[in-house]
Amino acid sequence: MPPASLPRVRRALFLLLFAALALASCGGGDDKEDVQDVLDKAFSTSMESADLKVDASVQLKGSQSLDRPVRITATGPFRTNEDKLPSVDVELKVGTDGGGQTITTGFLSTGDRAFVKFQDVYYEQPQSQVAKANRSIAQNKDERGSLKGLGLDPRSWLAEAKDEGEEEVGGVKTRHVSGTLDVEAVMRNLNEFVRKSGGALGNATGQTAPKPLSEEDIRKVADVVRDPKFNVYVGEDDDIIRRVAGKIEFDVPEANREGLGGIESGAIEFEVEFTNVNGDQQIEAPANARPISSLTRSLGGTPGLGGVVTDEGGGPAPANPGDGQAGGPGTEDFQEYADCLDKARPEDTEALQRCAELLQTP
Repeated sequence: MPPASLPRVRRALFLLLFAALALASCGGGDDKEDVQDVLDKAFSTSMESADLKVDASVQLKGSQSLDRPVRITATGPFRTNEDKLPSVDVELKVGTDGGGQTITTGFLSTGDRAFVKFQDVYYEQPQSQVAKANRSIAQNKDERGSLKGLGLDPRSWLAEAKDEGEEEVGGVKTRHVSGTLDVEAVMRNLNEFVRKSGGALGNATGQTAPKPLSEEDIRKVADVVRDPKFNVYVGEDDDIIRRVAGKIEFDVPEANREGLGGIESGAIEFEVEFTNVNGDQQIEAPANARPISSLTRSLGGTPGLGGVVTDEGGGPAPANPGDGQAGGPGTEDFQEYADCLDKARPEDTEALQRCAELLQTP
């Protein structure tokens, strides 16, 4: 796994967000059969709305190992909508765990409209693209109207499972089930999602969906992954998932390390949690949003969840995209900024700081 450039991180966030929402929209004892029944019920019981929290980290070891893991977080409310995009207002952050530089961005959808957030300003995607995504969702939905119709089937990702007893999550009593992830099943299912719906949903979010992996790529990844774990926490009273967590560790074969920057091994951990389930989540279109074209012009044609670099204290952020008046950054400055972010690794705090300085006014 090579160090990720910002475009790869944006595409990873795109998949992470929709995979997390799929966990919430799959449809309307201690022995093995009983545990599988718990999982079957959990992944076939939908929630209408919740507050979402995604927390993931990536740790790489080798000649370019990180002092601290790269951390990816997503937080915000969501609400499902029939035959169209879910309503969601999520803030996304990528940075090094424990401090340093952080890339912050966001995505907001009302179901009929979609916006990306850049430096605290919302930019609206063309409504024709959102309508196209919604037509695809309506055409591809399954008989229960779930995101499973888009190609996502998280239930298929889980292999062996066992009952770990009761545990409280967000004030709710849950049943904790642990087991192993079927890595090949995960990658094949994400491939199905990309083929079936990645393009349409990418248009709505401003992201370029990643290309599907080949069968050879899937086998290679599965061969190097070790000890893939998962944990699911299911509400005892309603069979609704409250938390999903997992960890995947991998070793890079010695013959491939040079081409991957000397990386020898790594680990990916993630946790998705739902609170205030079926609450009164209110998500409205932002006032005074600008057209996405004004951002893409400023960024030299770079669309989507561009992000802003802040220090570990949260600021100050560079000025908003403009025309260079009043001492602010202009189009050339934003082109240099976009090019700089594309080349920088999220864990390279010095490189991210140099990018941020390109937009600082004199």
